[in-house]
Formats: sequence, C-alpha cells, structure tokens
Amino acid sequence: MKRVFKTKTFDRWARKVVSDALLCEAAHQIEQGLFEADLGGGVCKKRIPIPGQGKSGSTRTLVAKKHQDAIFFLAGREKNAPGTDFSDKEVEAAKIIAHALENVNRNKLDELLTSKILKEICHDK
Repeated sequence: MKRVFKTKTFDRWARKVVSDALLCEAAHQIEQGLFEADLGGGVCKKRIPIPGQGKSGSTRTLVAKKHQDAIFFLAGREKNAPGTDFSDKEVEAAKIIAHALENVNRNKLDELLTSKILKEICHDK
C-alpha cells in the first residue's frame, strides 16, 4: 500500500469529522480505482461515509493520487456544508498542490513531515 498523508489544513478540518482509520480505508479504495470522480491533474473526489449515516451523509474529499508511492488528502467538506460541492477554485488549487507533490522524493516527504506541513497516517498497514 502507498503511504498516506494529509495536509495540515486537511488535518484541522478532518479531526472533528472523519477518523484516520476511515481515511486509510478510503486511500486503499482509491488505490483500487474506487472513487467518485477523476477531476484531472492527478486529483480525484472521494466520498467517505460517516458511521451511521452512510454515503448520503458522507464527507467529500479531494485527493492527490498520482504520486508513485503516496496518496495525499488535500481538502474536505461535509455534505451538509453550504453549496453543492467543491468550487472550481478549490479544485484548481488541489490540482496545483497535487502537481507540486507528484514528484516529491522521500527526503522531501520527510522534510514536509518534520515541518508538519504533512501528517502521515496508516502506519504499518
């Protein structure tokens, strides 16, 4: 399985909404090609069900999936948040970040972890 990361911004949002275990499960599904939409630029949209609410009450996430060794959770929103989906600006920003992360090597990933820009989840899975 690829290494799984979440950005500092995503982590702040996700803490109160979705567990790392659910994110790890979602990352595994993304590796298998199971996600709601390929938005181009190495970004996909993945719904993550909230326990007891199913997918209709799920969260929506933007995920960078093109890195050879890693998956990055970039942005999230709850379905009941105002608006119907991610804005075009949010999707474009995710694509820019995904492109920047696409060819990051292990040393740079470790630097981003040390500086707490990224947080790694799914350890030893």
